[in-house]
Amino acid sequence: MTAQKRKWLIFISGLILLISYFHYNTPTSIWQFHLIFMELYFIPILLAAFQFGVKGGVRSAIVVTIFYLPHVMLQWGGLIETNLLRFMQIVLFNVIGYLTGLKAQGEQEKAEKYHQLALKLEKLNEKQKQQTEKMLELERELRAADRLATIGELTASLAHEVRNPLASIHGAVEIIRDLVPEKIKKSEFFDILFEETKRLNTVVESYLAFAKKQPHSVSRIDLKETVLTLIKMLESRARKNKIIIRAEFGEKPIIVHGDPYLLQQVLMNVLLNSVQAMTDGGNIILRIKKIRNFKDNGDLDDPKVLISIRDEGKGIPKEYLNKIFKPFFTTKKSGTGLGLAIVKRIADENGWKINIQSEINKGTTFELEIPIKNGKN
Repeated sequence: MTAQKRKWLIFISGLILLISYFHYNTPTSIWQFHLIFMELYFIPILLAAFQFGVKGGVRSAIVVTIFYLPHVMLQWGGLIETNLLRFMQIVLFNVIGYLTGLKAQGEQEKAEKYHQLALKLEKLNEKQKQQTEKMLELERELRAADRLATIGELTASLAHEVRNPLASIHGAVEIIRDLVPEKIKKSEFFDILFEETKRLNTVVESYLAFAKKQPHSVSRIDLKETVLTLIKMLESRARKNKIIIRAEFGEKPIIVHGDPYLLQQVLMNVLLNSVQAMTDGGNIILRIKKIRNFKDNGDLDDPKVLISIRDEGKGIPKEYLNKIFKPFFTTKKSGTGLGLAIVKRIADENGWKINIQSEINKGTTFELEIPIKNGKN
């Protein structure tokens, strides 16, 4: 029972007691007052019926009967003929209590039904609003995807056109350097030319790798061998940045099936990001282990290999975690914003699962789940 209902119960009970008090303490000779008090009993009965329904109306009428009947029998005498009006009034108390309670309860139930209907309509409106917003968002994404597809085609075409002149420029610079005197060869001019043409070529290759869908060639991949090869390739660069790359895995070979070139491309991009994020040196730990997750029905899922790369870099702000895989998004001054976009595309095409966790000034953990297929490990 609510606090408001309790207050009504106390008020109705007090009203019945007050009217009964006046009945018993007013002389029967002043019969006009007793007629008024008798009619006043209807007030608590009606209030109880409106507030508590059928039960409230009937119970209040019974309480009034219990309080009023001794007054009729003792103070007015027990003759039925003289008290017929009063007995009829008692019957009327109970009839009015029941009928009023029934009507009030029906109205309350109807009001509650309308209230629930209004709540359902409100929820449906909210759901429809969310669906409308979702459809508008999907429409915007489709328009953006269409624009990106057009840009991708143009980019791929442009990159193809730029790559050949770049190769010619690079070759011409090498020829010129061989022909000029030794003193001029040591000039920073040639170093700048070589570095800038190399950087432009890297950008062009990144654009081409993103725009072009790579053909898949599935073969047996020894993950330990692949990882150790990548570490050797990055070792000198990592050493310059005072970074140590450590690989942690067991002695047994870990075999998966897929395109080794694409897997190398994914891991190389992630490792390069980790190296670039650690300007003050530190450790990069690469772990490989087998895992088995539970399905929704409680059964074990197919076995997978989990490759995790943990660095001690600057970390990624929370607001960027949902953007880092989007094409052309980068926080680096010289970045193309395509490295992780290529990683995500390759993972999606091969059914690999990516997860990233990051804390500012503590580091980032990149996880790649690869299903174990076609063969025992």
